[in-house]
Formats: sequence, structure tokens, C-alpha cells
Amino acid sequence: MKNMRCRIVAVVSVFILLITGCSAGGDNRSQGPGRNSSLHEDSVAWNERYSLLEGQYMLALATDYNIYGCYVKDDEVLLDNIDKENYHVKETYVLQDAFSISGMAADRENNVYILDNREKSAGIWKIDANGNLQDYVNIKLENSENADNLFLKGIYTDSTGYFYVWCEMQIPEKEVVEDTVKEVWHYVDRVYVKDKQFNTLFYNEIPSVSGTEVLNFQIARDGSPLFLVKDQEGVYIQEIDVAQGEQKDAIRLEKSGIFFETDYASSLENIVAIDNGIIYCQNNELFEYHYDVQKVEKLLNLSSYGIFSSDILFLAKDENVIEIIGNHGESDHSEFIVFMPGETEKETLTLGVTMNVQDLEKAMAEFNRYSSDYRVELVNYFDQTGDYDKAVEQLKLDVVTGTAPDIIAVSGIDYSMFSEKGVLADLYDFLRDDKECSKDMLVQSVVKVYEDGGHLYSIAPNFQIHSMWGYGDVIGRQSGVTFEELFQILEDCGKDLNAIAGFSGDEPVLTRLCTASMDEFIDWEKGTCNFEGDYFKKMLSFAKEYTGNYSGGTYLERIQNREVVMSVGIISSVVDYQIQKMLYGDDVVFIGYPVTEGTGTAITFSGSDIAINAKNENQKGAWEFVKFYLLHGYNGQGFPIVREQFDQIMNNSMTEEYNTTEDGKTERNPKGSYINGDEYIWVYAATQEDIAAVQRLVESAENRFEPHWMIQNIINEEAEGYFSGQVDLDSTVKKIQNRVSLLLQESL
Repeated sequence: MKNMRCRIVAVVSVFILLITGCSAGGDNRSQGPGRNSSLHEDSVAWNERYSLLEGQYMLALATDYNIYGCYVKDDEVLLDNIDKENYHVKETYVLQDAFSISGMAADRENNVYILDNREKSAGIWKIDANGNLQDYVNIKLENSENADNLFLKGIYTDSTGYFYVWCEMQIPEKEVVEDTVKEVWHYVDRVYVKDKQFNTLFYNEIPSVSGTEVLNFQIARDGSPLFLVKDQEGVYIQEIDVAQGEQKDAIRLEKSGIFFETDYASSLENIVAIDNGIIYCQNNELFEYHYDVQKVEKLLNLSSYGIFSSDILFLAKDENVIEIIGNHGESDHSEFIVFMPGETEKETLTLGVTMNVQDLEKAMAEFNRYSSDYRVELVNYFDQTGDYDKAVEQLKLDVVTGTAPDIIAVSGIDYSMFSEKGVLADLYDFLRDDKECSKDMLVQSVVKVYEDGGHLYSIAPNFQIHSMWGYGDVIGRQSGVTFEELFQILEDCGKDLNAIAGFSGDEPVLTRLCTASMDEFIDWEKGTCNFEGDYFKKMLSFAKEYTGNYSGGTYLERIQNREVVMSVGIISSVVDYQIQKMLYGDDVVFIGYPVTEGTGTAITFSGSDIAINAKNENQKGAWEFVKFYLLHGYNGQGFPIVREQFDQIMNNSMTEEYNTTEDGKTERNPKGSYINGDEYIWVYAATQEDIAAVQRLVESAENRFEPHWMIQNIINEEAEGYFSGQVDLDSTVKKIQNRVSLLLQESL
């Protein structure tokens, strides 16, 4: 019944007391506000300053004159005392035998207190205003002897010199269950109020029961200690009356937008006290909430300044100055960032998305950090509409009418239906003239696949391969088959369609087949379609007859006993190819999806593909972001579209990796694995033959694996009657032809 909480012998940042300050220094890079479509617009123009710190920290605190950063090195917990004027380390303290640092706080005299969590005990180090580290002092946490999973969350001070230690623990209580007295364990958030000698005056707690959750404990700017609590009705403030040693009446906060709705309150991060309110992060944006007017105001879109809320170690706001200490991406240094009101000479561009996408958000953050001329602001259509389908339709409407953002994430919006209307810019125009990122620098087969009438309207930094493969002695050496040829191959080896594995149970077979070959049926440039031909009829017949039934056994066993002789799926790395080679043997052959002609191998962007609004007045600036995204946006998912990066991935795949075992021996590390129950397949460095096979597969791709949901929904709806036997095949394809034709005509 007792759940043990993981202890981290390192520095753990939970919540940090805010002691604010303002200073100058560091690199100056100014930015201002731009168009933004979150629920609350930026109300202030901000000018930011980044200053690099000497180390990377796991816990941080800024006082009036100093910055303190805690980290682990050689199994020791160290604390840097950093001058806030020049950002140099003045002194480094060794926190002897530290177990888990859980918080730091500073009082008005600039004494600093460091809280350490040691199993079921706690202690404090003090650094006085002169920079002297004093001896560790054990502190008592009354009535916690029988508690389990004691976890310290932070230390706080007020203007009177009192200390507050916030912790969570699991405590037992006697409850009557079905006329039997049982011991029931539940979590509580408890705050110990201590005097200057660290003696406990009293403690106060809030149980985590019936949906109640403590979001934050804080010392308000007026010195009032209070909990911020979420329950089933919303969010409320629970202030502690220190003089009486008890809780005051709860104050229920009014709901403002979605930000204090019960379902969203738990996503608040970095909650910090300000005058008569709090600031907090949510969805990578910084908000301010005032208790008196009970209104939310957005301060910053953090991504616009190259910041992620998950990287923030310290956050404070004093009047119009915001201070942040955070870790930046994979950098080995922390940063001190100061925001002050001010304008910028950077030109603002907008990036429209139907919902937040991590790869684009990261690229935007990095671009904004380093670009000296432009800043990209996110326009989130889901935030505007509250519904994904409505967000997609609104973005499409804005694209067609020329009112869309400067840059558009077109994934999932069927942009092919209006790409020929001149609403999207031809990226070839930019690639032709850019020496830093030209067409020749990209993987040519992928770029070719995404052409429409000789134009390129969208692109992404990552791609994957969709294909069909299987035993070479069954398939032969051909690449590309028609449905008739596929049926004949299966018949010749005594199999039916169910000898093909890989169709997802939660995705209709027909949807998968159409996604791999929609371009076979539609001429996007002319806005016409042909679903009445023999090829599409064969596809419908395939989808109707395929059941996926098998007699049992694992995927590997079914391949080994040749119940399965082919598979459809995704190849997103050299390792994926090597695994299929291990499953099917060295003579594995890729024949692609059934097509009228060609290889049947398809390409899809595994990241977000983006386009440029042709009506954008600053297409040069928009291209600068698209180029940055192409050159720096590869995230390891799939293959990179930049040829130099692609070649590097291929070379790395052939490099063996080793590690040293405990007995001093050297052993190879696998590059990847296939695991199914007790079945394991390990793959190691690829051979030149493997690399050549993957390269041939990429070069052979001719189709886009791209969903077109409005058309697909029509196809799936009309196919249901055919699958159930209520409508014949000819009538089904005729209905599909008529409905899709009408849809395409309406989009012209």
C-alpha cells in the first residue's frame, strides 16, 4: 500500500522562493511583440538580455546581488556563488554529504538557506550575507515518524524571519471500511512554520483527497503564507494565520478563460508569488494573475524568446522586470535572462499551426534566439477555436483568402486541394537563389516526390519511407507491382491476402492503401479525379477481402513458419531495415504498395511540413525561418532531408559502438533491437551493403504517403455499403467519383 518515491542523489529543483533583482550585463539581443493568437495578447513589449553563466545548474536562486547555482560533480553537491554584475563565480561551496537539495531561499538580509532532504530527516545550510557557509543544522519535522515517502518541496522565508518548510508525505489514518477499522494511507501537503532557530511553531496541512491537489505554496509579497489549491470545483487560496497557527477561510478564485478550469490547473508550472497574485507558465507561455481583479494576463510567449518552461530553474517578477534562470537545450551552461519593457527593430513573422507541435516550437525558439533580423510568433488556431477540426478549417480558409500567417504548418490540412491557386509560395524560387540551402543540398528523390506540377509548396527536415517487403524467393526481384501481380504472387505460393502483415488494427486497410497512392487518382493541378478505373476497384476488393486473421503465434514465428510472407510498414532508420533483414533473411525484397506503374514506395514527412504564404509581404523573412528549420530541425526521427546530414547518418550507422563492462571487458553496443515477449533481435553496425540498400530504397520512392481526410472520409463512407454487401462495386465507385469530383470543383 505504501509507494516508495524515487530518491535522486542529486540536486532536485521543485519550487523556488522568489527574491528578485535587476542588473545589467551580458549579450544584448532585443525583441518586441508581434501578432500572437493565444487567448490573451502580449500587453507589454519586452526587451530581453541573455547572460551566459559559467556552469550548468539543477537548482538556482537570484538575490539582489548574487546568483546561486547548485550542481553535482564527482559525486559531490556544489554551490556556486555568482556575482550578479559580471556573472563570474565568486566562490564555490561544497555541501558535504548532501543527499537531495530541495530548495533555496534568501531573507531580507541576503542570507541564503539551502534545504536538504535526507531519508526521513531534513537539514539546512546557511550562507550569511558575507558569503560564509555555516555548519549544517538538522531540523525536526514533528509527527512525521510514521509517515512514508517524505518529500521536501521547498523552503521559504518572510519579513519577520520565520521559515517555512513545505513537504509532502504519506500518512496513515484509521478509517472504518465495511464495519472494520483499517489503516488507510493518503498524501498530505504539510508546511512547518519555524522561528529563526529552526524550532517548529506549528504546522499546517492539506490532504490530497477527493481530487484536491496543492498546486503551490508561497509567501505573498505582503508576507502572507498561503497554499494555492485545486479541487473539483476549481482553484482556491488557503492562507495561513501565523499568529493563530491556523488556516483562514478559503478564497475561491474565479475562472478566467481556461487557465483556472479544473482540468487545466494541474498543468501550471513555475508558480511564483508577485504583488497580490502569481505568475506562472502554461503551454510554454508566461501569465500573470491578480487576486484582487481575478484576471489572467499573458506576459510572454516563451518560445518567442527561445525559452522552454521545462528548462526554467528560477523565475521572478518585480514591477516590470522579469528574471529567469534556465538551461538552454543541450548547452552545458545555464543562462540568466532579464526582460524589461522596450521595443525592438526585429521584424515579426507569424507561424500558423492547427495545434502546438514540439518540433516547430523548438525550431521557432532557436530561430528567435539567434536571428538578428526576425522573430517568429506562433498563431495557434486550436487555441482560437477550441476544436481541432474547426482549427483546420479556419486555417484552410485563411490560406485561401490570403489572410493566413506568414508561415503555415500544412500537415493535415489537405493543402494539395488549393496549392495551385497561387496562395502558397513556390519554395524552388528560394532554393534556386540561396547558396546556404539550395535544392542540390537536399535528398533529390524526396524533394521530387513532393512536387506539384513542377512546383514545391511544402517541406520538412525529416522523412520516412512507407513500403511493402517480404521474402525474395516469394516476391522475386521486381520493385513495384499491380494488384493483379500481387494476387498472382500470393496464389503462386499458396497464400491469400492475409499472408501480408502490418496493417494496423485501428486504421482501416482502405485508408492505408489510399494514403499511399492518392496521387494515382487525383490530378491536383486540374482539380479532377478518377475513381472508376480498374486500379481503384481492385483496391476496394483488397480492402474488403483482407481480414488479418492468423492462427496464432508471434509476428516473428508467423514469418519464420511462412504464415506471413510479406509486411507493410515504415522504414525510418537503417536499424529498421536491418531488423526486417533479420526477420526475412538476407534476400528481403521491397516491392512497395500496389500501383499502376512505378515502385510503390512512398515518402512522408515525419516532422511538420511547412509552407510560405504567397501573400506574405516579407517572403524573404519567411524563407529565413524555413531554411533554418530545414538545416537545424532534424530531430533524429526518420531520415534528414539535407543530403550532408543524411550521409552522416549513413556513415554513423556503420560505426560500431562499444562499452566497458564491470569486469573490464569491451563489448559491442547494439544499434537497435526488436523485442516481442521473449523474442529478441539485436542489430549492430550496418554493412556497406545495408547502407546501399537503404539508399536505393530512398531513391526509388515515387509516391507521397499523405492523408487527405476530406476525400478519405468520402471514400470510407461510401465503401461501407460495398463492404457490407448492400451496394455493388460499380455503384460504389460511381458515388465516390461524383462526391470527390464535387469536392474538388468546390475547392477551385
